[in-house]
Formats: sequence, structure tokens, C-alpha cells
Amino acid sequence: MIGARAALLLLLAAWSGLALAGPMAVRSDNGTQWRINDDDDPALVERRSTTGKLDPGFGRAGRVELAFGGADVMVAALRVDSSNRLWIAATTVGSGMSSPVVLRLQADGLPDSSWGPAGRSIAAPAGQRLVVADLLPQADGSCWIAGNLIGSQGEQTAALWRIKPDGSLDHGFGAGGVWRRPGGDASRSLSLAEGPDGSVGLGLEVLAGRQPGREILLVPREARQPGTGPFQPARDDDDDEAFVVWDGASWQWRDGPQTAGRSGLPARFATAAPAPAGPPSEAGHTALNPFSEDRAASAAAAEPPAPDEPPWAWLLAGAALLMGAFVWWRGRPG
Repeated sequence: MIGARAALLLLLAAWSGLALAGPMAVRSDNGTQWRINDDDDPALVERRSTTGKLDPGFGRAGRVELAFGGADVMVAALRVDSSNRLWIAATTVGSGMSSPVVLRLQADGLPDSSWGPAGRSIAAPAGQRLVVADLLPQADGSCWIAGNLIGSQGEQTAALWRIKPDGSLDHGFGAGGVWRRPGGDASRSLSLAEGPDGSVGLGLEVLAGRQPGREILLVPREARQPGTGPFQPARDDDDDEAFVVWDGASWQWRDGPQTAGRSGLPARFATAAPAPAGPPSEAGHTALNPFSEDRAASAAAAEPPAPDEPPWAWLLAGAALLMGAFVWWRGRPG
């Protein structure tokens, strides 16, 4: 029978309409791969070498169990920074409340003791029911977290907050440490991405109101809340796996499971290398590098389908029947 905490977790997920918005797989330029495997209980993070095999130098035989203090958990995102530290964002449920938690692991998979007890930061705006959607680490050791505020009646609002390099909440950002999308429209955060000049892009979706659709809001360097642009409303196709990227010239939306680059930057169509050969993806997981090339280019480059061949089997069978009928006709009594 489902427990009360697990039931609340499922209810929060249903309220927020939340799929695994953040990246659950990361690939470095040299082909090293990290991935969350949440089919197991507790969830695991694994690292594979360039050959696709589990890396024995990471955790225990290439895998690390994710320690969330025994709480029910919904893992939302995995990022790996330029120092190969792993950042894992999740929502935990306990005592009837949901709370964000960020794990930070060292390159070898051990907890980073400088990031809260046992490498776990539970800093979050007080008195809020929050569901995490994505996180984005920064070069100074801080990170941004995008999530959703869940109201008492199930209403939700896109939110953003910042965790400082020591794992504590930045109370100077937003109001009381959290920014929420203004206005009364229901909305939800979808993803975060690094932009030009140290800015951060927040991709969110307005679920109802005068102009429902996706928006991209910018947080300039040192800003205390997101700016108003670029504001890009657009009708969507109800894809819970939409994410935003800066493609070097403009902000763009992508659809589908996201694979991140090591520094926390989303993998890009133009620069992503083909994923090294490895074991087939397990049930419920996509390949580690779904963005190895532009989908349009890939479709254009695909071999044309082979022309339809004549149905020789049916022709031969028909010929045999005709021959049999002819022989019977010739041999019948006059």
C-alpha cells in the first residue's frame, strides 16, 4: 500500500505537470558519460568511460547510490561542472512537505563535504512548497535552481532561486530568496541554460492566461531578479521535455530528452560529437547523446527508402495456378 509521503510526492508531480525537465545525462568533450539511473531504489548515478564501460575509478565499480536521507525523492536534473563535480537536484518529501535538495559529489563520486553535510544542501526559501525542475552550476561554486511553487489549492507558479558557493540560500535574490513569475497566471519552470556574458536563461511555460505558451527570461550577471527579455511567447505541443538553449546567436527551444555538456551548458547540435559505442540503453532511458546532429540535417542525410520490389512470390504462385488450370483444361475428357 502506498505511503503517505509517496502519495504526496505523486500528487506534487501531478500538480506541477512535471516530467524530468532537467538533463539526466551528461557527456564531456572526450566522451566520458554520466547518467542518473532512477529505475533503482535508491537511485544511482553512473559514469562510463569513452568505451561505454562503467568506470571503476568512480564510486563502487562505476556507480554511486544517491543519498537523500531516507526520504522519498524525485530526481530532476544532473549537471557536471568543469572540475568534474556532479550536481544533482531533486525534490524530497517528508512530514507532509516537499523540499528541494542539491547533492554535490566530487569527481570520484565521494560527497563534497564543503557543500553542506555529506555533500547535501537543503537550503531553500522557507515556508514554501517547492518542486525542482532544473539546476545550473556556476564557475564560482554557486548554482541556480528553477522550480515551481505549489499553492494550497494545487496552483503553481514558476520560481527561481540561487544557492551560494557555501551551499546556503542567497536571500538577496528575489523576495526572501526566491523570485516568482509575477501576475496570477499559472506557470511552471522547464529549464535553465547558460547565456552570453555570464547571463542565465530561464525557460518557463505559462499554462493559462491571456497568452499561454513558452517564455524565455534572462538573469543578467549580478542581477537580483530576471529581466523582461527576451520574452518569447509561443504555443507549444504539451511537450514536458522542452528545454531552452543559447545557440551562440540567439535563444532557442528544443524538444526531447536533454543531454548536457560537462560544464553545465546544454549540448548543441553543431558541436556535439557522436556518442561512443556502448551498451544499449536500458528500458525507460534514452541514449546519452540524442543531439549528436541536427535532426533536420539527419533526416535529409538519411538514405532514401528502397523502391518497392515486384511481389515475386505472388507472381510465381499465380503463374503456378494458371499452369495447373491449363494442364487440367487440356487433359479433361472431350
